[in-house]
Amino acid sequence: MKLLVVDGNSILNRAFYGIRLLTTKDGQFTNAIYGFLTMLLKIQEDVTPDAVAIAFDLKAPTFRHKAYEGYKSNRKGMPEELHQQLQPLKDLLTLLGYTIITKEGYEADDILGTLSHTCKVKGDECVLATGDRDSLQLINDKVTVRLASTKGGKANAILYDEKKIMEDYGVTPRQLIEIKAIQGDSSDCIPGIPGIGPKGAGDLIQRFDNLDYIYENLDTIDIKDGMRKKLRENKDSAYMSRMLGEIKLDIPIDTDINHYLVNCTQPDEASRMMAKLELFSLIDKFKLKEVESAEETPKEKKKYSLNEKNTIDLSGKELYIYSNSKSKGDIDYLYIIEENEIIKTTDVDTVLKSENKKYVYSSKELFAYADKNDFEIKNLVFDVTLASYLLNPNSSSYDIDKLNGEYEVEIYDGEDEFLCNIAPMVDLCNILEKKIEQCNQKKLLNEIEIPLSNVLARMENLGFAVDKQGIEDFGKMLKENIENLKSEIYNSVGREFNINSPKQLGVALFEDLALPCKKKTKSGYSTSADVLESLKNQHPVVSMVLQYRTLSKLNSTYCEGLLKVIGDDGRIHSSFNQTETRTGRISSTEPNLQNIPVRTELGREMRKFFTARDGWVLVDADYSQIELRVLADISGDKNMIDAFKNNQDIHAITASQVFNMPLDFVTGEMRSRAKAVNFGIVYGIGAYSLAKDIGVTNKEAKNYIESYLKHYSGIDKYMHDVVEKAKDTGYVETVFGRRRYLPELSASNGMTRAFGERVARNAPIQGTAADIIKIAMIKVDKRLTEENLEARLVLQVHDELIVECPSHESMRVAMILQEEMEKAVSLSVPLVADSAVGKTWYDAKG
Repeated sequence: MKLLVVDGNSILNRAFYGIRLLTTKDGQFTNAIYGFLTMLLKIQEDVTPDAVAIAFDLKAPTFRHKAYEGYKSNRKGMPEELHQQLQPLKDLLTLLGYTIITKEGYEADDILGTLSHTCKVKGDECVLATGDRDSLQLINDKVTVRLASTKGGKANAILYDEKKIMEDYGVTPRQLIEIKAIQGDSSDCIPGIPGIGPKGAGDLIQRFDNLDYIYENLDTIDIKDGMRKKLRENKDSAYMSRMLGEIKLDIPIDTDINHYLVNCTQPDEASRMMAKLELFSLIDKFKLKEVESAEETPKEKKKYSLNEKNTIDLSGKELYIYSNSKSKGDIDYLYIIEENEIIKTTDVDTVLKSENKKYVYSSKELFAYADKNDFEIKNLVFDVTLASYLLNPNSSSYDIDKLNGEYEVEIYDGEDEFLCNIAPMVDLCNILEKKIEQCNQKKLLNEIEIPLSNVLARMENLGFAVDKQGIEDFGKMLKENIENLKSEIYNSVGREFNINSPKQLGVALFEDLALPCKKKTKSGYSTSADVLESLKNQHPVVSMVLQYRTLSKLNSTYCEGLLKVIGDDGRIHSSFNQTETRTGRISSTEPNLQNIPVRTELGREMRKFFTARDGWVLVDADYSQIELRVLADISGDKNMIDAFKNNQDIHAITASQVFNMPLDFVTGEMRSRAKAVNFGIVYGIGAYSLAKDIGVTNKEAKNYIESYLKHYSGIDKYMHDVVEKAKDTGYVETVFGRRRYLPELSASNGMTRAFGERVARNAPIQGTAADIIKIAMIKVDKRLTEENLEARLVLQVHDELIVECPSHESMRVAMILQEEMEKAVSLSVPLVADSAVGKTWYDAKG
């Protein structure tokens, strides 16, 4: 038989530190649990064991601690956010059928040692899974170690047997104990022999086999007198270190391999616990739905009936709708879910045109269908996906089966898994609706998110016209320039190489051309953008490489990428997502039109290929400094509010205060630095980052920030108060009630906590700005429709809206855009929007 023994603490620590903090919607940390179980599945897949034992340390001191007070004295306690996950993980492992083994007075290493030794004696195979190299001493012809490691930032595993130990260390596995006795181990505070390091210790054991032989022949063995002296003076330390480093092989534990067979007898309980921990993907990976308990009589589940009807009676019903949409604007049939019946109907138009209240899983695809077929959906009152997003914006999925688990909805029984998952939609909607009301987010859902879904559906259907030939010609020009740059780079270096390979580029720059190396990584020289920017003045080839990268990115991502997604109508139909970002901002995919480059002149050229149809123009409008205006309103800072009310140059005003300079004496450079401070404050910038951004010392940057907060004392107070409130509630809110949950604020790690504080300060500002642009989109769309204009919204990019309209409507549309954006909400400062008209996006943007 083959036994897998997992070093629980070692793998758990790797999981915890290798995955960013994850929490459930109620704030329970789960990243270590998720990582551990994922790693466990991978280990089992690779090892294919017959039985699995998972060993954990106990908090109580071991015999090693009692023998040597300093043993592991440098170890800090387990972080609280990891400690909170330990017992739930053990409980879940037990439910999954794994056997957890601990032994007071001993460490998990000793459990690994005893079980592996038993396997050796009985002729069984044993694999030890750990991240601790101490276990390498346990290897023999029956025992191997699967050592967890990290390579290239990704989790990896190195398989060690006797041969690899000899290759890497030049000794046998058991001789590793002797080496540690001499060199010690700083991570465990094992002293060893001061002054003899790994190289010296390894040489001694390779030549003289073990500690006993060395001391029995200390006066005659061939070593230097200095080393002999160190050995003689530290004999007691060496033997104590060997005792501390040697893993026990015979501690009193259960060694019957048959008692470690994995037998999941409580799949329903395990599934429920995973759902409570929101580890939905692991439910499927552990195949819990396929496992039935042999010992328990399962609770009888609800059953549904499926009926197909071309026409249905809608009188007096609230409709719970799940659609089968596979592409934008196309729906063949709908599922109408009632308490114990699912009706499948092709009478889509009648259902959507009805006056009945409609609770839907996803509204955008329904709105897209209605737009394509030229009618309005009436009385759509609830959207499951959008409600779930508002309640838990940190979630990675809003699939209905995941939501059923997350909100503990009773699943129906039946052969079709999909139908079983949509059957309880009535219960799910009831639960979500109550939670939305409890969080005071009903208005946010009904007046912003659902109406916006309708606007976005129409934008997706319409798309954005592009100049295909122009993109192709631009791409050809880029390719020619790229080839010319390649030749120049090769000539400068003196040979050809793969410029796209960081490793080969590093050799060319730092070895062939002998440029000063700024940074090295495990894989070689760093050729990051920051490194190359700092070397621009060292050699002309560096600027060439930077330009080569820019042009290559433009060509591959934006020219070739855009050409692939142009529709038959000559337009690009991007998808606008409402549930992707934690801040509430809309994102764009397939392609991402919000990421068209604007930082360089060449990048801005791409906007020339986004155009209006013949006889039409684009009207572009964007908010002026919306996030700073939101900051002024939220903080109530009098100085900033007055500056905006008086239509003053906020950056110049800030510069005059930060630099203690009359306004007329503020230079362009001062204004630029003040602008960086203004926007940096919104994003919670620190002195180090600000110094790097504007090219000053940390001390100067610190002074700028302190002067800023002294002048804008209301902002200083807001920055403090919002963090303190978030620590109490666990979240921050926008003006409109959108929440961002912040488990990072309770982290014991200082950097993680600092990140949480930065987010607490800027999320209400960014989120409120996102809400305002959404409200503006809804109002603009409504106004264009009410005034019977042909104009339609085609794109939203952060604080910018673009409308395509006939030329004769352009002035009217520009006025509507400006009016509705500026009147979207009422703040203590005016909202300002600027508009422009042009044939292309480039022309309209100016």
